[in-house]
Amino acid sequence: MCLLSVFACGRKAFVVSSDAKQDAQNHYDSGFLCLQQDSLLQAFPHFIQVAEKLEVLPDDMTDEEKLLVSRAYYQMAHVFRRKIETNAEIDALRWALNYQRLINDTVWMARTGRQLADAFESVKENDSARFYLNKVMPCLDTLSDDVWDYIGARHLLADLYFDDQQLDSCLQVKREIIAFKTRRGMDTKNDSVSMGMNLFFSGSHAEAKPYLRKALEAEMGEVERGAIMSLLEQIYEEEGQADSVAFCHGFNKSYVQAESERVSDGMLAVKQYERYKKERDARLQGLREQKQAQVAQRKRLVFGGIAVLVALLVAAYLLALRKRHRNVLKDKDFEALELKVMAIYGDRLNNKKERIVKVFDEAYPDAIAKLKAVHPDLNATELDISVLSMFSFRTKEVADLLGLRENTVSKYRSNIKKKTQSDSFEALWKPFLGQT
Repeated sequence: MCLLSVFACGRKAFVVSSDAKQDAQNHYDSGFLCLQQDSLLQAFPHFIQVAEKLEVLPDDMTDEEKLLVSRAYYQMAHVFRRKIETNAEIDALRWALNYQRLINDTVWMARTGRQLADAFESVKENDSARFYLNKVMPCLDTLSDDVWDYIGARHLLADLYFDDQQLDSCLQVKREIIAFKTRRGMDTKNDSVSMGMNLFFSGSHAEAKPYLRKALEAEMGEVERGAIMSLLEQIYEEEGQADSVAFCHGFNKSYVQAESERVSDGMLAVKQYERYKKERDARLQGLREQKQAQVAQRKRLVFGGIAVLVALLVAAYLLALRKRHRNVLKDKDFEALELKVMAIYGDRLNNKKERIVKVFDEAYPDAIAKLKAVHPDLNATELDISVLSMFSFRTKEVADLLGLRENTVSKYRSNIKKKTQSDSFEALWKPFLGQT
């Protein structure tokens, strides 16, 4: 492993050596070269290596490292897409998007969001597809350099219309795509084939035939061309054109062979990815525990030191903590719990509300149940907000953790105080934490 663990007083506890960074960049360049040569299985391990060498806790990664890792996940997803391994593609794209959001990489967020929408449509999770498509379309409309992503998004919109059995809207969008590309002198054969497939699967076989025949001229792989020719074979068979049926059938052998290779290659790539995911998750968990141990060690040094400076720092920390909590909830156990909760919130890829509620429940068993018993009219969301508010999370932070609007959180907080007749959340919780 090319990671250096260092003990430091600042937030950044794990750094990657300069040699490892250069090695990761070399792997990415090699993988990208393999992609350009259409050597997908040769490219994939290089992108795995990029993530393996750079991926630590997000707070400890530089923007440069996050950028390269996000590109690596995006290229892994590209391989899965080519091999039609959609579930793995979606997972890789989500990891790419997480890193892109951390560095506010707008162009790649739009590109990755569009790919995610496309992947969800292919497995007919159309609500998710529309969610991501609606997110990225305004960006793609304004990114003049991303013509292909814009065209891809328009094709996706047409497919969603088709899934909703709105054939006229689907074909209208396809015609707009062809006109858009024609005005720019771009090849439209693949777009015509796509329209032919929509017509074929809607039952309009005769209308589909001239569009599907463009597959003989279009630039596409053996699998795609073989699939289109099998549709033409059905049309010619319906028309009784034996010679044309035989011609189309001639593509079957290469189609079946290419499809078999695709399935085999795709399974191999997925196995490599799943193995890396298992190693990555174990490594990141180990780093979280190691970081927590370092925090605990620094805390022991601060509280156990005899130096006057350390004593003053401890006093200043406790004074700030009292001020923050307005002279309530002062015991050491709660202070330790608060540090743990803040560490969870700081983990941007895994800062789930459920984790915070769980550690609170472990520290104060039955406290939530007791509060609910005294105030049975509090609903689940109000209970969650009361827990988070006790830790002095701001309205924006609570909204972020619960996926709510800030105004909604403010209204909930007001309702909780009215229902419990409490002036503050600290006063509300105090009787249930064994404090007087």
